[in-house]
Amino acid sequence: MSTTQEISGKVFRFLSAMHPSLSKSERKRYAGFDPDKWYPWTPEVSSEFTDLMRRSPRDTSFARGFTYVAQRAVPEGRYIPTTDLLANLGRLPSAFRGPEGSGYQATVDGPGHARVVYSGMPGFSNVCIAIQGELTQRLQASGAQGVVVKHGSACRVNGSDVCEFEVEWSGETPPPDAEPLDLRELLGDEVETVEPAVTPEPAAEPAQAPEKKAPPETAAPSTPPAAETQAEPSVGDQLSEGQSSEDLFVQLRKRLAEADRHAQLYRDAQQEIDRLKVELSRLRAQAQADIAQAEKERDEAREALATLKDRIRTIVSDD
Repeated sequence: MSTTQEISGKVFRFLSAMHPSLSKSERKRYAGFDPDKWYPWTPEVSSEFTDLMRRSPRDTSFARGFTYVAQRAVPEGRYIPTTDLLANLGRLPSAFRGPEGSGYQATVDGPGHARVVYSGMPGFSNVCIAIQGELTQRLQASGAQGVVVKHGSACRVNGSDVCEFEVEWSGETPPPDAEPLDLRELLGDEVETVEPAVTPEPAAEPAQAPEKKAPPETAAPSTPPAAETQAEPSVGDQLSEGQSSEDLFVQLRKRLAEADRHAQLYRDAQQEIDRLKVELSRLRAQAQADIAQAEKERDEAREALATLKDRIRTIVSDD
């Protein structure tokens, strides 16, 4: 854990490529930061970031940049489960680091619900706009479904020491083709353990809904008229005449099972789309950073060449 307050150079490099309100000189200066280094968090930096946020309050590049830094610490093909993420949020790698960690403190107070406070990046008063987006994206990357992050009553814009957030999610599904990360690989023995079965319970609820329609199948023989009335609008004209109520319920059950299968396919597809969006943002940011580095090296080479030509001209003129 750092003994001073620092910010990752990746943030500057990401903003140099993605923030719409940077001037040409600011963009060039930000591109000069080394993404693999950490830089002191100073009042000048906090004031500059506050001004940038005010210029484009609806821009998401700060949130995406912070998420980019955090996700770069997770090995390829791995993910941090939602409950592990929240339990260790203050210790996990982030865009900002200080003696007290990343500035995050999270408390899971119920299934699919947590409270988060943020005190990092002091002086960056309106950082909560970016933090709200970062929390949403990091939870989505952890496999959380239906993520909603709401700002609480405490806010640093209004003079509070921290910003409070209320986090909700409806379930947790592992990202496709990814394995859960053992946080000891990142944090060693400082990993905070969590109580089991915090999120699996809400995840199991959708699967129970269709089962409530199963009892009529066994009760059908005792109430055949009601069964026929329910089956008729469900199967329509596709059912042939002379079928028993049991046959009708068999087909109805098949229809329900097929509907559940399609719903699951839709959820899986939506999750894959979300994962690809996160990955695309990461690759785009990396590409922009590489381009900026290449342009910087090109400019330096041109300057060196111009200097060399001047020296040659000087030598020739002296002769």
